[in-house]
Amino acid sequence: MAELLSWTDHRVFTGSGEALIFGVEEASLFSLNHKAHETLLKWRSTELIDLDKTPLPDQEMLQGLRDAQILLPATWQKVCPTPPKPGQVPLSTLVLEVAQDCNLRCTYCYAESGTYGAAPCLLDPDTARQAVHHLLDNSGDHKHVTLIFFGGEPLLNMQAIRAAVSEAILYGEKIDKQVHFSITTNGTLLDSEIVAFLHDNRVSVAVSLDGPGHIHDHNRPDEKGNGTYTEIVSRLGVLLKNSPVPVAARVTLTPDQWHAMTEVYDHLIGLGFHEVGIAPVSPVNKTLLATHVQQTALLKGFESLADRFVSTARKGLVLPFSNLLDLLARIHLGQTRAVSCGAGFGYMAVDAKGEFFPCHRLTGQADFNAGSLAEGINTDSITSCLDSLNNGRSQSCSKCWARSLCVGGCHYENHLRENQLGLPRGTSCNFIRSWLDLGIRTYAELRSDGAIAAMGQRLEQRAQC
Repeated sequence: MAELLSWTDHRVFTGSGEALIFGVEEASLFSLNHKAHETLLKWRSTELIDLDKTPLPDQEMLQGLRDAQILLPATWQKVCPTPPKPGQVPLSTLVLEVAQDCNLRCTYCYAESGTYGAAPCLLDPDTARQAVHHLLDNSGDHKHVTLIFFGGEPLLNMQAIRAAVSEAILYGEKIDKQVHFSITTNGTLLDSEIVAFLHDNRVSVAVSLDGPGHIHDHNRPDEKGNGTYTEIVSRLGVLLKNSPVPVAARVTLTPDQWHAMTEVYDHLIGLGFHEVGIAPVSPVNKTLLATHVQQTALLKGFESLADRFVSTARKGLVLPFSNLLDLLARIHLGQTRAVSCGAGFGYMAVDAKGEFFPCHRLTGQADFNAGSLAEGINTDSITSCLDSLNNGRSQSCSKCWARSLCVGGCHYENHLRENQLGLPRGTSCNFIRSWLDLGIRTYAELRSDGAIAAMGQRLEQRAQC
């Protein structure tokens, strides 16, 4: 009896160069020459295919699609991988909320001026050391782990940062593991002593700076309502000079600023940042929900930078736009996800009181508390809170072509939109699909030009970070 083949879930992307076929389940990408593309279009609407009964000119092309698992035996049944359970994945990243306090009053702050809804407080140095031991002792086979200093404004608590770094180096050497350090800061407290410490310990720094002064000062005033752009920029020189690791600009833009994305990017690169990442603001209240016109402007901004990325790559250079670099790295390696992010699965946050949360953005919300340094991580609590966030999402996600790259999106963003603002599920899905579509089409253009081969090693290294 002849073996009948049927189509697996796939999507075809075409750009100015070759066409690519995207296998949804495995996030696989294969190039299609003109003949293969024509054959695909010819047979795509045929539900069952018997290769022996297809014309000889088409058989080779269809066999190639079978080898790529775009065609599979009709009797094949998909075996869905079982997602890991919290506690089964060793820790690889720990976020330390060293300061639940801040000297700025950013208009869009989700952390309520850095306090996360509680009285301002700082992480005790001894608790910081304890957190370091927890990270390393629960890191399994990982030889390299990451410790992120966060806030509020983490530089308000250099005592805890210094204690954590010292302990991480000493204890890491003792058990033959290495801790990599990262910090996100508003930049207002940087001075030569702090920068020397950051450089000496190869701390990766992300500075929250939202672009030119007229944009940044509107978003990120100090406690008195004064702009902070000039103060921050005056302190950047010593940080950027001879930094042993790249220094990134971390941008947040409100919907009425999305049209200025390329202006913001150019300004920050002009200041000397080694890389720039731009995020649309989280809608912490309904005033930050975007209109259709603003969403269109956001996507056009990303498209403009993607076009520039391609033109820069054709010159043998890499545009340091972290949003696209991260996406291209995942596409390049075909990185699928069983869960939407690492929250609760190798990634945890510790607040200034020593309590665990699956994600730094969920800090301070009692429903998402997941234990403490004193008692350990409560995996049942992680399972319960993630289940509540994902309840009812699997059915709609199962029909989406982007599911293997997205897996439901950001827990915190979903919580904001659906639980706090009462929006229907999936209100951010169209943008996510458009962004992933843009990334794959950009990859297709880079591949047709041979540029991906030139930057392949860089993308592989990035995907492993």
